[in-house]
Amino acid sequence: MAENSIPVHNLGPERRPDSGAPFPLSAGERKLELATLIHVAVLVITATWAFGGNADWARTLIGCWATLAVPLLIANVRAAIRERNYAPRVLHCLWPLLAFNTLVLVSLAFPGFRPGYYGDELLYINNRVSPWLPSSARPMVSLEALWLFTGVYLSTFNLLLAIRSRHALRSLLFVNVFNALSLAVFGTFQKLTNAEGLYFGLQPSPQPRFFASFIYHNHWGAFCVLMIAAGLGLFFHYLRRHTVRELAGTPAIFVLIAVLAIALTVPMSGSRSCSVLTLLLLGGALVHWMRIMGRRSQSTAGRLAPAGAGLAVLIALIAVTYPLAKPAIQERFRDTQEQLQKAKHPGSTRARTILYRDTWFMARDRLLFGWGMASYPHVFTIYNTQNRGIYDNLPHYYHDAHSDWLQSLAELGVIGSALLAFCVLAPLWRFRRSIGTSVLSLYLLGGGLVILLYAWVEFPFGNLAVSICFWLLLFTALRYSRQDSAP
Repeated sequence: MAENSIPVHNLGPERRPDSGAPFPLSAGERKLELATLIHVAVLVITATWAFGGNADWARTLIGCWATLAVPLLIANVRAAIRERNYAPRVLHCLWPLLAFNTLVLVSLAFPGFRPGYYGDELLYINNRVSPWLPSSARPMVSLEALWLFTGVYLSTFNLLLAIRSRHALRSLLFVNVFNALSLAVFGTFQKLTNAEGLYFGLQPSPQPRFFASFIYHNHWGAFCVLMIAAGLGLFFHYLRRHTVRELAGTPAIFVLIAVLAIALTVPMSGSRSCSVLTLLLLGGALVHWMRIMGRRSQSTAGRLAPAGAGLAVLIALIAVTYPLAKPAIQERFRDTQEQLQKAKHPGSTRARTILYRDTWFMARDRLLFGWGMASYPHVFTIYNTQNRGIYDNLPHYYHDAHSDWLQSLAELGVIGSALLAFCVLAPLWRFRRSIGTSVLSLYLLGGGLVILLYAWVEFPFGNLAVSICFWLLLFTALRYSRQDSAP
């Protein structure tokens, strides 16, 4: 070998960028791939164990770690230019992010509120900025939210640039599924011991329905839905390549056990909506299993046996889950009955409907650009018509709209929300031809789609860990589909 030559591992012939086949990797590129994987894995693990990323100190820590995505991005781009004499074409997917950042940064120059004092009490007074101008109700709050969002997006986007190995992407998913399993086991023991706060009572929870390290049970449920989708994708990846008997020699059995264990904790947490979503995911996976087994078997008995086995596993899961989750299920059943009874009374508040209506009024007043990123809890007090409950006469405060779609419209307006949507759609369009080639990618994207639909009636993206996992599944699915379509 020549003195100045760079040793490479031959992974196949050189192809144009984004063709689907990996380039031969230099030692430097392998280090960047490993650094990117570690960076994303640490980001997810930190967010999930640090109260779902919803504590102030946790958000600062996660933001600082996510900022490392910028030098990693630069290093990945420089490596591509140095090794192949071109910049990766996938960088075109960042135009919506750049436009979104520009919009939010411009809004900081037009504060929607100014501080004032009434005696010793700090007040925020409406500046009445023109609705034709982007503005921010609380510029520093918007800037922090933009910092976190951009850091998380770029951290997961780096997977498109750095990862050339399908095995590396599966390993990243295994780490995340195992992390979710660890949290599920931790949360189960915490629940069974009747802990009165997070971490077995060491940290009081602002929400009575918490689970594991997550403050809000529906956030835990949304996280589980994403991880169950990842686990099912891994299981069917191996099932597509092996017979049922051969699965014992693959990680498929571990993944299936992890999926079932994670699924068990969703009803245990008291999340009604996510319990339904989990059942739908598992039911869809059962149908998929039956179809695969049906195609492989030539006899009727051969088709019925796997179907019966899959159905038996699902029934066994329900049978095991109910005794463990019985207190939470009964409590939520009583809550549902009370809510239905109240809904029949004339003059019922119907709090959620009124909340959506008030949020729409907030969005309507600044429909073009919104009130500013992360402005909802600071502005909504003006529009909140449910200041006190009819039954308890207690003050009602809303930090979230319980609909991420409506809240986005109120905070970012039509233009900002459209740019946010394009942050998802631009990569999807870029990889549109390869998305259907990988069963793993389809499950990852399916999990993300379920959470997007769920965000119509809840606020899963109000949890930082759920947001990180959503972007992780999106970019892993796209990168893996392109790699999976390669010869």
